[in-house]
Amino acid sequence: MTPFIAFLGTRLDALKAACREPVALRVALHQHPGMPSVVRAASAILQAIPGVEIVGLKQPAIGLQSASLGVIAAHKQELQRAELQAACDAGVDALVTIYHSEHRELCAHEFDWPFRIVNLMEVLGQSMGLHRHDRYKELKLAQDADLIVGECHDLIAHHAIDPALAREMVVKAMLGDQPLPLGSGPLSAPAAAANTPLA
Repeated sequence: MTPFIAFLGTRLDALKAACREPVALRVALHQHPGMPSVVRAASAILQAIPGVEIVGLKQPAIGLQSASLGVIAAHKQELQRAELQAACDAGVDALVTIYHSEHRELCAHEFDWPFRIVNLMEVLGQSMGLHRHDRYKELKLAQDADLIVGECHDLIAHHAIDPALAREMVVKAMLGDQPLPLGSGPLSAPAAAANTPLA
């Protein structure tokens, strides 16, 4: 199988032609070396987007993707903390994720740091004149299981899911999908208590 981002990297000429709108962003790419073709393609795609400036953070990177580092949880936390600090020090506008699993882990850190966390496809789509609201990030930033279940009550009812089970899954799989706890960045000091996930 060819990973989708690597596939897109083989279609750079077509992508460049479709990227008509400049995206004025100074970005750093969250990356893992486990599949070099994906990282190379992601970098090339960002370079093809007019207005994007890529900043190298010179951080250690290991593994295929973040999900594979769960067995070394403390080291994973340190890697994430160091990368977020390096992105802050570099003055980026956004930290760009490649994999959606990593986007889900990292996106709520917008609470703590003075930059956005966006997926590569969001930046690419913006240059193509396409936009889809990041509803997952919006809900995760709420850090309130009851609010999230309330916002999703129509979907929960439509799929005949028990609301209590839905809430349990929100706590475990959404709010609990936070390897590096919130409240560790420069923006979090006055609001760390407010940003604690509500069980």
